[in-house]
Amino acid sequence: MDELTDIFAKYDGRPMPKVGDPLENLHEFSKAFFADVAEIYDVITRVKNVERNPTGFSLDDAPILGLLVKISKLLREIVKYYVSGDANIVSYLDRQAMEAAVVARTLLASSAEEIANYRKSSFRERLKIFETEEETGFFKTKAGKRLKASTIRQFEEEGLTPSSFELEKKLKWKFGGKSVRDMYESLGMDALYGATYGFGSESIHASWGHSKNFDLVRNKDGTYAAYPIEMPADIRFVGPVLIFCNPAYIGWCHRVGLPELVGHLNWIEGLNRRLFEAFDAVYHPQDG
Repeated sequence: MDELTDIFAKYDGRPMPKVGDPLENLHEFSKAFFADVAEIYDVITRVKNVERNPTGFSLDDAPILGLLVKISKLLREIVKYYVSGDANIVSYLDRQAMEAAVVARTLLASSAEEIANYRKSSFRERLKIFETEEETGFFKTKAGKRLKASTIRQFEEEGLTPSSFELEKKLKWKFGGKSVRDMYESLGMDALYGATYGFGSESIHASWGHSKNFDLVRNKDGTYAAYPIEMPADIRFVGPVLIFCNPAYIGWCHRVGLPELVGHLNWIEGLNRRLFEAFDAVYHPQDG
């Protein structure tokens, strides 16, 4: 907890962002703030209520914790490329962080049976290993044999066999039969799907739209040329990601008996909104 104390001490007496601040000041503040959020998220994944969890977390909790750890790692990388000025890479990482947050929040509202379905749904490709002849193709090699042995150990750790996946097959290997779009809707965030996850998917799927935004420049005659320069990212590339992620950490704190940490997360939410509003005000006059 000393780590959190040190982080928050940096903000004692420091001016907070407000409407009217110059864009340069907001950008400098945001770099430090977003980096601190990544560290706060990391700390929260390492704190335990020892009465509830004297050692580690069960299979009912571990899938959620894994996603929260993933988000904290991704946010560290997002901040790294945000500071260096590479919106292209940030856009790749944003989409992964938002998906992890949406799935984590869905798991937080799920039963133990539904969480088991989530875990098992991730074994789709691993299950195919059991359906492949051991002495043919890749699985005849030493690397193939090691991969199969590793997969067998993973199944044994969770008490699974190749016949344990009838429900998952019926649901077409989707957690609860839901797509990410369905999860957005169930969280009341359907209106944000297109502008966040939808556009973010362009960064993953070799989209023409993504190339036009980041990798090409249109000439006056209508032709295109390479744009090899990294495009700087602004606050809009990170602030909205926290809107998705922060509630997942709040839900986790309530779930595992760490209510004393919720105030820190509420602080993140409030300051993130304040920062974004100050940034948005800079461009408001251009909106007509």
